[in-house]
Amino acid sequence: MKIRETLKQYPKENLTRTPTPLQFLPHLSEDLGLNFYLKRDDLTDLALGGDKPRKLEYEIAQAIEKGADYLVTCGSAQSNHARLTTAAARRLGLDVAVVLSHDQWHAIQGNLLTVYLMGARVEMIHTEDHWDLEEHALNLVKELETDGRKPHYIPVSGTTPHSSLGYISGALETLEQMEEQNIVPDAVYLPFGTGGIFTAMMLSFREKGIEAPFFGISVNRSLDLCFANLDKWWAALCELLDVDPDRPRGEFRLYDEFIGKEYADPTEAGLDAILKMATAEGILLDPVYSGKVFSGFLDHFEAGDWEKGQNILMLHSGGVPAIFAYAGILEEHMRKRGRL
Repeated sequence: MKIRETLKQYPKENLTRTPTPLQFLPHLSEDLGLNFYLKRDDLTDLALGGDKPRKLEYEIAQAIEKGADYLVTCGSAQSNHARLTTAAARRLGLDVAVVLSHDQWHAIQGNLLTVYLMGARVEMIHTEDHWDLEEHALNLVKELETDGRKPHYIPVSGTTPHSSLGYISGALETLEQMEEQNIVPDAVYLPFGTGGIFTAMMLSFREKGIEAPFFGISVNRSLDLCFANLDKWWAALCELLDVDPDRPRGEFRLYDEFIGKEYADPTEAGLDAILKMATAEGILLDPVYSGKVFSGFLDHFEAGDWEKGQNILMLHSGGVPAIFAYAGILEEHMRKRGRL
C-alpha cells in the first residue's frame, strides 16, 4: 500500500508495545448469533493502556524535533489523554502540565489519580465545557516560554494531523491481523470524539479496498461538528499521505444520540453495555468511550440491522481506569439490575 511507505517518512517515538490483539469474542458472538471481533487498544502497555499512545508517538516526535522540553495539554478531570500524555512525557524525560476541568468527576481516583502519581503539574479550572480549557492551556504555554522553557501544546484529546497518523498505523496493523485471521468485516464500529481515529482508520481501510460501512458513535459532539471534523482530518491526512482528498469515502454513518446529557455522562444504555461485555467475556469497557460505542452497536442489533453470521469489528479504545471514578454510579446501576 502506498500509504504504508509514505507513513515511514514521519518520525515516531516508541511508546507502546504493538500489535495489540484482535480478538474473536466467542460467548458474545454465540449470544448474538454473529461474529464479534474486538481490537484491544485498551491493552497498549503505557500506564494502563488506551488509544492515545499511538497518537502521541507521532505528535511528540514532532515536538522533540523542534526542541521541546515540556508538554502541555488539557482535558476533563478524568481525561485518558491527560494520563497518557503524562506517562509519555515521563517515558521520554520531558516535563508535563495538564489543565483539567474541575467537573463532577474530579475526585482523586481513576485517571486523575494516575496523573498526580506521575507528578504532572495539574491546574484545575472551573468550566462547564472542557473544550474551553484551551485558552488556559495556551496561557500556561506563554508563561513557560517566559521562563525559558520550550513547551509543546497538544490539544484536547491529542488530535492533530500528525497524531492521527498513529491510527493510520493502527489501522494497517488491524488490516494485517484481519488478513491473517481471514476476517472480512460487515461493519466497523468506532468511537467518534474529535474524529482523528475514525477518519484515519476509514481512510486506511478504503485504501486497502475494504468497503465495509463505518459506524461512528459520537461521545461528545453534535453531528454537524462531527462531519466538520471528519472533513478537516480527511483533508489533513490525505495531504500528509499524498492521497487524493476527493477519493470516495465509502459508506459511513455517524450518530450523536448515544452521548447522553453531555460528554462523560454515564448513560443507562452505556452502563448496560458495560455489564453485558463484562459478563459475557470478562472484558471491561469504560463509560465514556467504548461503553457508548458498544451500546450503539447493541441498539442497532436490537433494531434488526445485523443478520446472523455477519462479522462485526469494534475498537476498544481504552479508558478503563475511569470506571473507578464512576464506582458510585456503577454500584447504583448494578443494584438497579439486581447484580448487588
